[in-house]
Amino acid sequence: MKQEVKAFLDMVGGRRVAIVQKQDPEVKANHVVDDQSPRAVVKVEKNGKVVAFEFVETVQTAAVHANLEDYVFAANEFGTVSVALPASDYAPGIAVNILTDLKGRIRKSGATGEFLFTGYLYDDMGGFRKLL
Repeated sequence: MKQEVKAFLDMVGGRRVAIVQKQDPEVKANHVVDDQSPRAVVKVEKNGKVVAFEFVETVQTAAVHANLEDYVFAANEFGTVSVALPASDYAPGIAVNILTDLKGRIRKSGATGEFLFTGYLYDDMGGFRKLL
C-alpha cells in the first residue's frame, strides 16, 4: 500500500475515533490501518469490552467479497456493523444502493440475528455523513 494512502486512512480513522468518543464519552476507541488492503478499522470499547468495529473502506475494498466475513463477524459478535465509503468515489445515491445491498449480503452470508447497520460517506477531510 502506498504511504500516502496509509497516511490518509490513518487520518480518516483518527477522525472517526474522535467522532465516536465525542458522541459517547464513556467509550474508548482506536483504529488500525490494514497493511494487506487499503482500509481502516475502528474498534470501540465500553467498560473494557469491545462493542463495535467500524470499517472505513476505500474504492479498492468497498465491494470486496472477502470483507463480508469481517462484517458478518461484527454483526454476530456485537450486533452492529458500520461501513464508511469514500465520498470522492461514490455519489450519495450510489453509496446508499451499495450499502443497502451490503446489508442484505451480510444477512444472507451468515448473520445469525438482528443487527444494526450504519452506512456513511467520508470526505477528504475525514468528515462523516450518515446515509443509513
